[in-house]
Amino acid sequence: MTPTAAVSSRGISYVAERQMRTWALQLQTQQRLAAERSAAPVPKLVHPYLVVSREAGVEARELAQQVAERCGWKMLDRELLDYMAEHDHLSRLALEFVDERAASWFHEIFGKWLEKHLITQAEYVSRLGKLVLLAAQHESTVIVGRGAQFLLPREAGLVVRIIAPRKQRIERLMKLRKLNARDAERYMDATDRERAQFVERYFHHDVADPHLYDMVLNLGYLSREEVVELIVRECKRLAAPRAV
Repeated sequence: MTPTAAVSSRGISYVAERQMRTWALQLQTQQRLAAERSAAPVPKLVHPYLVVSREAGVEARELAQQVAERCGWKMLDRELLDYMAEHDHLSRLALEFVDERAASWFHEIFGKWLEKHLITQAEYVSRLGKLVLLAAQHESTVIVGRGAQFLLPREAGLVVRIIAPRKQRIERLMKLRKLNARDAERYMDATDRERAQFVERYFHHDVADPHLYDMVLNLGYLSREEVVELIVRECKRLAAPRAV
């Protein structure tokens, strides 16, 4: 690692740890105030959130980032792994190995024995649930994938799935990952399959079931701008004060 890369890595770690500490302190304050006021239990104090489920090859992160910026919400995608690695002193590479992947039986059985920095996928999901809840209790959040809608109170959030035609997704992956058409298609199918297996294994749902979502938006028929506008409108409606 070059000196510049090392400095950059330390900077990312510092930011991640500082964010985690901020969330933790805020949650402690909420718990204390809730106890003093005999308010509802803290797990119910979840801010409005958005979960973006996606097929491989759609512009989910970019679209989610635009929504987050328009709404003034926190954006969490790969940042979840940064926070988890720093706060729990885990290998970032090990987390990527179990992040929305089809779990390897060899890794699940022998991983902890072979390398103390490895984490089983079941442990990852448990830690992910705590982190996602902590984030949503602190502020309104946009979360990309990882079955996050099953880890949070469903009534508090908007859950959207973004899809696109196969050809369009393959072409984007070719450009994004510098792959030929055949390799891009293989990558796309493998990624979709592993994400589906992840959701099925831990949350017992079919990730492609449209009934799980408030909206299913197809980039083959809608522009990026239209998709962002539709989601932003619904997020703002969700966050609007409700008459009592």
